[in-house]
Amino acid sequence: MLTITNVRLHTGYHADSAGVVTTRTDLFTIKISGTNIIAIEPQGGEVEGNVWDAQGLLAIPPTSDLHIHLDKGHFGGPWHAVVPTNGVPGRIKEEEEFLPTFLEFLPERATALLQHLIATGTTHLRVQVNVDPVIGLRNYETVRDVLAEHAHLVTSELVAFPQHGTLHTEKDGWLTAAMEAGAPILGGLDPFWIDGDLERSLTTTFDIAAKYGREVDFHLHTNGNLGIFEIQRILDYARDYDMAGKVALSHALALGDASPAQLDELAERMSQLRISVFTTQPISYAGGGCTSAVPWPTLMAHSVRVRVINDNINDHWSPFGSGDLIERASRAAEIWRKSDEKSLASAYALVSDGVLPLSESGDVLWPKVGDEATILFTDASCLSEVVARVPRLRELVVRGVKV
Repeated sequence: MLTITNVRLHTGYHADSAGVVTTRTDLFTIKISGTNIIAIEPQGGEVEGNVWDAQGLLAIPPTSDLHIHLDKGHFGGPWHAVVPTNGVPGRIKEEEEFLPTFLEFLPERATALLQHLIATGTTHLRVQVNVDPVIGLRNYETVRDVLAEHAHLVTSELVAFPQHGTLHTEKDGWLTAAMEAGAPILGGLDPFWIDGDLERSLTTTFDIAAKYGREVDFHLHTNGNLGIFEIQRILDYARDYDMAGKVALSHALALGDASPAQLDELAERMSQLRISVFTTQPISYAGGGCTSAVPWPTLMAHSVRVRVINDNINDHWSPFGSGDLIERASRAAEIWRKSDEKSLASAYALVSDGVLPLSESGDVLWPKVGDEATILFTDASCLSEVVARVPRLRELVVRGVKV
């Protein structure tokens, strides 16, 4: 048994006479047997088993990264900035040249990045892995093995991602091979822009997914009206293939370009089809070339599942990224001016896969007796402070084990 004393837990919200809301917390003892919480008691009672004094650290749900690349990265190896090239075609050409030799370093670097993500408090990953004509399934197999070695610390799901295009990759049957190898999710990439044939690309993807009973996860970078049309067609296919709840749109940057009326219409359809959106919340670039951030508050108001992600960290696409999802949630809150007590706290749902300690009305939602004992601890007074200030101290308990 693990007994954690002096744990700070949320107990509710308080509004003063002027309507100013603050968060209430108190100190508790959490008792864990096996992988689950068996008791949550006021501080000061009897303790037993292996005791850890949390010294007032705040307990919050761990983070989940639903779009991360563990292959093709420089993290864990020598420093590399990005080499200038002519956009996405140049990047794909760059990949084709280095992928075979990079396999030698992949286990070490994937492990280094994975352990770094766990150290920030992430305990679930949706991992995008290249499946392409250059290296076939070798990246997939290597990353799968690295994840299996860390299964006691992090749960995961793999996406067979056709970085070099769906049609080009499936021409030699590599996406089908990935499904046969057990990949649980089929990826897609800019079906109009990369494949050059929107309908044939979508038909290929949904046919394979339907045959093997898999979910699909599209990487969509196309902006403006073309990007909006691409999303509309994916929603049509999700409806026609009866795949409600089995389609995710990663990035979906065109949603940031939609008019209010277009966005409401898309959000309503996405809600009905239970489409998920995984976004990085990009910042604006000086001198033009701005990519609009996906308006997650509007989407979530329509009950669309939106999650903020890391995507890539120091690879040949971008040198940026700390791997800290709490930092990403803070950016998402800042972009959309979510600065009051409840709004800041609710923004944490973007990185905890929807799990929050308190409801909007202040009822305690997490943790509860019977919950899995996977808990992140940090030095903050409440969740709104976590999102606003991004405290660096992190302690983690995974399925009843302090790591």
